[in-house]
Amino acid sequence: MGRRLSSFRALSSLGHGVNDLYFFVLPLVLPLLLKEYSLSYRLAGLVLASYLGIVAVASYLFGRGSDRFSPWILVGGGFLLASTGFLGAGLSPARAGVFSSLAAAAVGAATFHPVIYALIDRLVPQRQGRALGSFEFWGGQAILVMYLAGGLLLARLGWRGVLTAVGIPGLAVGVLFLRPGTAKAGSRALTAAKAGPRAPPERTGSAGGRGGLVLFLCASALRFLSTTAVVNFLPTYLAMGRQLPPSLAAYVTGILFAGGAAVVLWGAIADRGPPLAVLLLSSGALAPLVLVFSLRLPFWAVLPVLFLFGAFNAGCAPAQNLVLSTLGSRAGSGASFGLLLAVISLIGALSPALFGLLADYLGLTAAMRLIALPALAGWLLLLVLQRTAWSLPLRR
Repeated sequence: MGRRLSSFRALSSLGHGVNDLYFFVLPLVLPLLLKEYSLSYRLAGLVLASYLGIVAVASYLFGRGSDRFSPWILVGGGFLLASTGFLGAGLSPARAGVFSSLAAAAVGAATFHPVIYALIDRLVPQRQGRALGSFEFWGGQAILVMYLAGGLLLARLGWRGVLTAVGIPGLAVGVLFLRPGTAKAGSRALTAAKAGPRAPPERTGSAGGRGGLVLFLCASALRFLSTTAVVNFLPTYLAMGRQLPPSLAAYVTGILFAGGAAVVLWGAIADRGPPLAVLLLSSGALAPLVLVFSLRLPFWAVLPVLFLFGAFNAGCAPAQNLVLSTLGSRAGSGASFGLLLAVISLIGALSPALFGLLADYLGLTAAMRLIALPALAGWLLLLVLQRTAWSLPLRR
């Protein structure tokens, strides 16, 4: 069991690194897409919104499917589809071909997170916070490398070269997930995990039922309404609002994902303390940091603010998944995580469109300030959840 679990962790971490590229490569190339196709901020937001909207619907379907079908086939096939889509977007000479290929890539990209989160929930009965922290760490570091390398590639190969480069590694990862040996080893690990002991989480009061789950999903959706806009429009904000060259904007955006390395520490904290309290702590810093970032800070001061935003934003993930694991235990892990990914992706899909609309009418700075408000509202809902009868487990 230990060897199979280590193999699963290594493969899932590798897959996470590649899959996260699919979510953050569009913000990287967005400033150049704006110029090439003469897009307004509103239309640029709609491009991102359409991509994330497809991810939202597909995430829910694939999450439910992972409870019934082979997760290895779903994930492996998803990687092949996503990579083919990005290769097509990078190589297509026509705008229609670019955007239709990106739509196909979105379907493939949606398979990974709900399926793997469900597998972690089933295969790792103890210290899930550390496992989730390590899992999130490799995704963040892959994005950091992409932004550092992307700044160089944008200057030399343009946005088409970047999209093509992102499509290549997923082909190899997809094959790894589809290997017969991977599926057999994963099935044996799942069987062993079901047969082995699993310590139930300590609880106080009720697990929350549907009311607690709905409140939690609303709070998560509001937080993602803010963070998705900030992360997706950050390179554009830096390039057009702060007049940085697109390649330098990519490097500076990488500072945010460098801060995300703190997720390993947050995962260990979530194992020790109440997961909901950890989520309140990490998410509570997001709105103030966005407001500070929107000020006319000197360039050197922007860097630590972005680093802290990345650290606290990444810290939400392990605690969030531990809370959801309890609230959604009755529905099945795949369905629960698929529902979470669908909700936050759907709301997140509205976020770039909303930000683009605000930027067109009010300007980038005002849009950045207003988009901080949903994160504050989401934090208040979590506070309500903590203080009502919907008590959550104190420890995992």
